[in-house]
Amino acid sequence: MRHRNRPLRTATAVLATAALGAGVLGTSPASADPSPALRSAKAAVSTDSTPSTIAAEWMAGELENGLLISGTNPDFGLTIDTGMALSTVSSQGGTVTAINNTLEPRIAEYVGNGTAESYAGALGKAAAFARVAKKNPTSYGGINLIARLEERTADVPADPAAEPQKAAIAGRIFDKSASGNFANVVGQSYAVRALTLAQSTEAATARDFLLKQQCASGAFRADFANADLPNQSCTDGVAGSEVDPDATALAVINLVESGDKSAAVVGALAKAGTWLADRQRNSGAFRAAAPVSKINTNTTALSGYALGLLKNREASQKAALWVRKNQPVDKYKCRTALTKDTGAVAYRKDRVKASTTSGIPAEARDEWRRATAQAILGLQFAPASKDKLRIVSVRKQARSGERVQFRVFGLAPSESACMQVKGDFLRVKGKKSGDKIVRKLQLPAGNQRRVGLVKTSDDEARTSLRVSN
Repeated sequence: MRHRNRPLRTATAVLATAALGAGVLGTSPASADPSPALRSAKAAVSTDSTPSTIAAEWMAGELENGLLISGTNPDFGLTIDTGMALSTVSSQGGTVTAINNTLEPRIAEYVGNGTAESYAGALGKAAAFARVAKKNPTSYGGINLIARLEERTADVPADPAAEPQKAAIAGRIFDKSASGNFANVVGQSYAVRALTLAQSTEAATARDFLLKQQCASGAFRADFANADLPNQSCTDGVAGSEVDPDATALAVINLVESGDKSAAVVGALAKAGTWLADRQRNSGAFRAAAPVSKINTNTTALSGYALGLLKNREASQKAALWVRKNQPVDKYKCRTALTKDTGAVAYRKDRVKASTTSGIPAEARDEWRRATAQAILGLQFAPASKDKLRIVSVRKQARSGERVQFRVFGLAPSESACMQVKGDFLRVKGKKSGDKIVRKLQLPAGNQRRVGLVKTSDDEARTSLRVSN
């Protein structure tokens, strides 16, 4: 099996990380440390580290002094998503540290000042990132994120029977803001993860409220019911209970990472995993909920990663293969305007076609970043190649102008590559089966030995044959 854990581009990535950290890194870079849940999920499968690694390298290059910028402003949420995704890639510990060293002093800009403004979902997500970055969420940037999150989590009333409405919302997170309350199910799942890992006394109640958001079908909805309604649970088919694959996948991911092994959580994860697997298309892709309602790499990567953590090997690999198809890799004569953005993942296939001539448009770059940040996760389960990368000519000599058959071995499923002889080239992708690729290339004029090449994002192989006029 070919496991390219040290791609040829690693040296470039190290330089990019060093430049990123200049003036930011206050401590030695730590190696990324995939969670026990991810290590366990990947222990029994053979995966290719290349697609997640090159996606991570591209995302690291998009950071500006440790932050991702949307328009002219820091996007703290996307930066945290990126940091958490990069923590799953072994070579990106320095980048995670750089993100943390910029984010931590500014965390109040994301979670609120704690008085007039305090955002529950952001607090949960920030606390989850703090742990990934090997920091203490009870003292992060001078803020006790856990204590603030507990303040934003509804308490169980002293007498539930006397206060049924308070009992109904016990464990639910709420924002405190002049702009309104925008807490939702995704934020609740991050809050459960953060409170559980902190061994908070409010963790179980927050978890129970999250589980209320799971419908009988196994899916989670995206939004809560109005806080004044007596029924705070999801009800399939009822307005306000529309199921959402992204919310379901994130609920699964955060529940798994919380380490909660209670019977209620185990049962909820099994139901959610079944629902996600049933929603997967034959291609491996997933469709987003309305109003998006389109197949895309974000939904597919998150769903595939969730299924991977649940150890559904077949479903997670199918999703990873589909995501990898949307990661253009153009080398040698196959170069396009996207070559300089090798590793980036498109939100949808049509974005690749639209960008091959002029590159990623400035106004679309944010979309590519969001797609790639989540793609890193789903690509963790991309299957490995069966063999070492090789190219073989079926003939030892041929005449110029002839089309000669070449065989390529060792391409991982859905892996992009470029085959080339002087004057001719072809783009190819690895078969799902991992079997050899057979293609013909036209030989150039000239009485001399010619080289046939195959190039992937991080590897290359060559062969030769004698050509005569």
